[in-house]
Amino acid sequence: MAERNSASWNRKVASFCSEPKTFLCDSSVDGFLGELLKDLQSEAIHGQTKILMMDLLLEFPEFLCPDQKTVEMTAETLMNILKKMPSSERSMTLRCHLLLAIETVLITCESFNQNSKMAQDFASLLMHIISDVNDKKQGVANRPLRTTACECLRELESCYPGFLSQRMEKLYLMQQQEVTAAHQSYTLLYTVVLKNAIRFLAQKEGPSNGALKNALLSNEDFFWSATENMVELQPSSNEQLLLLPSNSETKDLKSILALLLEDSYLLTPVCQNTLFWQIVQVVAMARTISPVIFKSQLVRLFSTMDLSCFHSILQMKAVFTDSLFTGEDEHFLIQRLVGMTQHPLLSTPVKLFYLDCLLHFPENRPLTSNSEENLPVLLTVQMTSSLFPNVFNDHSTMLCRQNVLSMVYLENEGSYSEKGIAFLFEHVMSLYSMVHKNGNREITATFFRAVHLFVQYFNFCEKHMENLTEKLLKLYMSNSSLAPNFINLINQTQILLEFHVWPVTLSKALQKEIVNLPTDKWTMKNLGWHLKILSRVAQENSISQSSTALFLRRVVFCSDLCSKGDWRTGNALLSVCKHVLQHQKLSAIFVHLADLLQYLMHRFEDIDVQDRARLYYVLLTNVSSDKLGKILTMSPARGQTKSRSLSSIMTENENFSTMLTIRNAEKTLLCLQPVLEGIKAFTCISDSPRSVNECSFEEYYKHCADNSSSLLTLKYHLAFKEMSEPKYHNLYCIVLQFENTDCRFESISDINVPCLFVDRKPPVVTINLVPKEPYPTIFSVSATYSTQDGITYQTKLDPLYITFREMFIPLPLPALWPLESRFDLFGKLWSAFKPDEQNQFEESIFCYEMSNNSLHDIVLDNFSKFAVSCNGGEYKIAVFLPPQFHILMHIKSQDDTACFSVRTDNWNLLPYLNSHLLDITLQK
Repeated sequence: MAERNSASWNRKVASFCSEPKTFLCDSSVDGFLGELLKDLQSEAIHGQTKILMMDLLLEFPEFLCPDQKTVEMTAETLMNILKKMPSSERSMTLRCHLLLAIETVLITCESFNQNSKMAQDFASLLMHIISDVNDKKQGVANRPLRTTACECLRELESCYPGFLSQRMEKLYLMQQQEVTAAHQSYTLLYTVVLKNAIRFLAQKEGPSNGALKNALLSNEDFFWSATENMVELQPSSNEQLLLLPSNSETKDLKSILALLLEDSYLLTPVCQNTLFWQIVQVVAMARTISPVIFKSQLVRLFSTMDLSCFHSILQMKAVFTDSLFTGEDEHFLIQRLVGMTQHPLLSTPVKLFYLDCLLHFPENRPLTSNSEENLPVLLTVQMTSSLFPNVFNDHSTMLCRQNVLSMVYLENEGSYSEKGIAFLFEHVMSLYSMVHKNGNREITATFFRAVHLFVQYFNFCEKHMENLTEKLLKLYMSNSSLAPNFINLINQTQILLEFHVWPVTLSKALQKEIVNLPTDKWTMKNLGWHLKILSRVAQENSISQSSTALFLRRVVFCSDLCSKGDWRTGNALLSVCKHVLQHQKLSAIFVHLADLLQYLMHRFEDIDVQDRARLYYVLLTNVSSDKLGKILTMSPARGQTKSRSLSSIMTENENFSTMLTIRNAEKTLLCLQPVLEGIKAFTCISDSPRSVNECSFEEYYKHCADNSSSLLTLKYHLAFKEMSEPKYHNLYCIVLQFENTDCRFESISDINVPCLFVDRKPPVVTINLVPKEPYPTIFSVSATYSTQDGITYQTKLDPLYITFREMFIPLPLPALWPLESRFDLFGKLWSAFKPDEQNQFEESIFCYEMSNNSLHDIVLDNFSKFAVSCNGGEYKIAVFLPPQFHILMHIKSQDDTACFSVRTDNWNLLPYLNSHLLDITLQK
């Protein structure tokens, strides 16, 4: 198979990443993998594209390497590519990715063991690469490769603890000798190896008997036995593992740890956190070493503003408690956390992290041993007085602060706590005011969450709870569309407060407000929301449903509901009836409910609603209440299929899988094929054109600004992807749906295609695109269609790739301008796009060796619609890219070399243009 060019591989990789299983169903794994490995060795593929191709091996190794033979072959091929590559700075990124790809394939596919020759060669190669300490052999250009090799070895040691435990002396010497920026990677590698080695020795229990000293001085082969059992060493076993080294071993180990801690100043904050955590685990296991070894670091860490370093303090405190931290230290840390939660220079996520640290603070002497949210004992009401939420906070901060303060006031008593609870209630009421005045969706969600928090902690405050109930009723009556929020609030508080009456009280109050409403236009307009609330209230056996049944009768008998025959409203009514039928006190409302169902089955102008009402009427009049409840709550057996009507969508207690009326297609049947263009010809000006004075340059730019929402119109054939079963030969009511993968284009509206027949010409689908930015993009495409037997299916199509070339359109001339004005306009634009430091303009030159005839063919095939002039082998090309950018090219051939001089008013377009020019010239 011929090699794909870079653009083709970019599309292929994107398609694979979106749906790996579907992609591999259309092509064999071996064929695709072989092609990928072959093109990785090709000089025609750009280096950046090769890195993108290797990402497939990093992200989906289990799909591409399903068996051990394929793993060995893939790793061997990647190793050969790595060895053949020159040690140049240009190829460094690709070489680093090759190391990562080899390691990922071997580890993920469980092929890294002593029986694998490639595993042995790879481990030896990594050790060989990191042996070039201080860049003495390969030079500074090779340093990124050494750093990557260190990270690969650290990953191997993490996956197979103890694998490098017999190389500790050499690793320690390299860590001490390395003085370049790679010192950080060497330090982290040695620390992980040291921790795993000590953990391995601690498993044997009892005194060390010289084993620790031997391990520190070992310089043998890799410990391949570690790859046989990855579950042998678990981080959770730290508390159970103890090592008792001798005095001399303790001295040696303490000296090594002290040197590592001194090196922590040279590391980045994130790497410092990793280093500290590894050493913390070592000290926790080696009980002859005191945690006081960290004291010198705490002086620095206590004053840090870095999140990673502060997290290290909390990790140390969680492990060593009062062995390292005094009561004063604990009080200081709590004060520090409170202060950091409101620091004006910190971002919201960081302040939320500090709030969470307060709720999970590792105390010296905790009152409980659970890992749930608990406030530290030393956190007082006075310390948190500055944490009151307000409406100017973002919603996350607002809720987190309310949660913390609620716990503080719940655990403390006195006037301060009572005032605090009152202040929190006022905060909830301020959110209520905003929602009551038509607040947005975010404020509404925040209000209901705040209510949930208040009810969770202060449901015993009767005065506040009564006031809250009144406000919620008022809110619902003013905005009934909040019914889903009310239902969710009732459900969640009922789960939270299993034996509390407030959720039932709120439900009963809502029922009372609704059933007392008159049957006027306003009530009928919001009837759908009211029925949702009544359906939820009907599920409470402690609430009488007599008023609900009477309200439903009044609505049905005194309105034109039945004559309208609205299917959705009818099923909403029957949903309430269904839950009322399951009520424990059904006998009290038997007559009213029977009248209602009988009226619906005779008068409602919808057959489906009539049938469902008739079913409920038959069940009500012929089945006992016990059996009735079981029938209505019964779900179909797993694996059982049955025919369903539209009303089944409204059934609320059946499995989701049985409610689906749209089935997922087993395979992709459809595809979008680009409509081929006709014969190309130049529409440019052959002779020197006249200057058109009446065509104003400013008028053109005003025209572009007025038409900034320019449409790109692309035409595709909607066709069958392959031959399929006869039942799919005729498709009807096809709806194509498009989903953006980025924000570069406006959303595409759904496209309706009446039908598609296998024996007819495929219909043309016109897709109108409105670009926000003139860059390539991908749309996910799905289709819904019906077959002749009336079944509706949904399927995914191949992604729709919008290339850079497809966004080219000719200059949008004003309506009254003659065609000849393009030449004059090109000259003015070329002069105007001269770059300087004050604008986004840029110029570039692209050269490629080719003959005059080849250049003519390239321009004819790719730029015929955009040519402004073509005189004597010179071409002037003007391209407009919506919303309002330009690319101008002055092309000429000299000494069998084509020179493309480019100017543009958006320098970000140049990389895409360069890639496009490479593709079209390489194809020639």
